[in-house]
Amino acid sequence: MKLTCAQMDVLISFYIDGDLSSALKKQVEEHIKNCPTCKAKFEIIHSMLKDLKENLELEELTPSQTNKTTSQQYRIFKNNLSAYIDNELSNEESLKIKKFTINNKKARKELEDSYNIRRLMNESFSKTKNDAKKDFSKNVLRQLELEEEATLGFHPVIKLIIAFTLTVLILTTFVLISLNV
Repeated sequence: MKLTCAQMDVLISFYIDGDLSSALKKQVEEHIKNCPTCKAKFEIIHSMLKDLKENLELEELTPSQTNKTTSQQYRIFKNNLSAYIDNELSNEESLKIKKFTINNKKARKELEDSYNIRRLMNESFSKTKNDAKKDFSKNVLRQLELEEEATLGFHPVIKLIIAFTLTVLILTTFVLISLNV
């Protein structure tokens, strides 16, 4: 059985955590090897989890082990990252984030990862939205087919032709009867 991309969306986190059977793990690895989209998702998620782990380890260090100014700037960066990406900061705040990002390799990586996640989420949303449109259209068509079957399956044009033909036959019959009288 081949895995689909939708199945991979669910399995990637289990794969990273090592919570898959060996057979399923091989299928996931094969899919990642052959699917550039899922490979990109895997690499981004794996990288983010690695960075998150490193950030947690950095925060566990005592203040004497880290530079207080950099630590404070990094917290400001982290707290405003989402707002920065969504263009919700003032020009002054955005400039501070830009300067810090330029000077901090870790911040650049995190910003890049955040943009990649946003792009993947938008792509997933677009795909889901398009799939929903198709499903909605199928449901509407199926509903129309059921209504058509309920009305003996005749198309409205055919019903009109039958009604017209019956009307002509009845009128013709009346004319013939009146002529024979």
